[in-house]
Amino acid sequence: MYMLSIFTIVIMSLMTGSSIFLLHRNKNKLATLSGLVVVTVLTMMSGLLAGYISGILSGELFFPVGLGTLIGFILGFIAGQPIGILAILTGSASGVVSGIMGALLGAILQFDNPTIILGILLGVYVIILGLVLLFIIVDTNGKLTLDTKGISPFNILSAGLVLIAIFLFLYSSDLVKIPGESEAAATQETNTSTTPKQTELDITKETKPKIEMMITPTGYSPNVIKVKKGVLVELNITNPGDNSCFSTFMMPAFDLDSVNLKAGTTKLTFTPDKEGEYTFSCGMNMFKGTVIVE
Repeated sequence: MYMLSIFTIVIMSLMTGSSIFLLHRNKNKLATLSGLVVVTVLTMMSGLLAGYISGILSGELFFPVGLGTLIGFILGFIAGQPIGILAILTGSASGVVSGIMGALLGAILQFDNPTIILGILLGVYVIILGLVLLFIIVDTNGKLTLDTKGISPFNILSAGLVLIAIFLFLYSSDLVKIPGESEAAATQETNTSTTPKQTELDITKETKPKIEMMITPTGYSPNVIKVKKGVLVELNITNPGDNSCFSTFMMPAFDLDSVNLKAGTTKLTFTPDKEGEYTFSCGMNMFKGTVIVE
């Protein structure tokens, strides 16, 4: 990823720098309208690519947006300066907007394989900037001509269809995963794997009821306990490790509030003095169980 980013920065510096150099060198030969178009296209493509690179490398939002804005504005000012104030305004505005868009694309849409998107953007950039350089050279040299009438609309349509096909292929393959889908799938898988199985224990008929409770990665076992009203219950909770979530045990209905569970077995007692269903949980209220008093 970093190698491709460095390669992209080098290519962008060379092509953007060459375009700006030709603009300054041929400022008296280039028509004002042509200069405006060149400056707009140049700053838009360069700002977009620069913003995207800063977004994927930083991984956060504020810095790449600020950097993309700054790069777009500077490029617009430098490129538009030889053409005139209108070109400066147009180039700076297009550079700022494209820089922000590129930064948002890189920072927010964190694809599993961003190198593919960067490669596509680099390819589009090279094609468009290559045409910009060709246009500047042809437009400022009276001996050269560029006949665009020979380019058939069918060729342009075919190129568009190929580009759409590439994106559809990436969408349907594992090379690029749409942002949010992988995270959602991972979250669903985690929730499925960490959902505790319901384990019941009925001690309503015991005269000296004792509960041996084990803390597991998926919760408490047993997590549904039936007890007799008015009978003292001994609760032994075994915590195999110093887990920050399970280090606190709460059953407020029976005055067990924020009990510290160290690694090992903690012995507790409580007397269920009222019928009904009551909840016990860890300190973060993520893992729960139920005490049924009959």
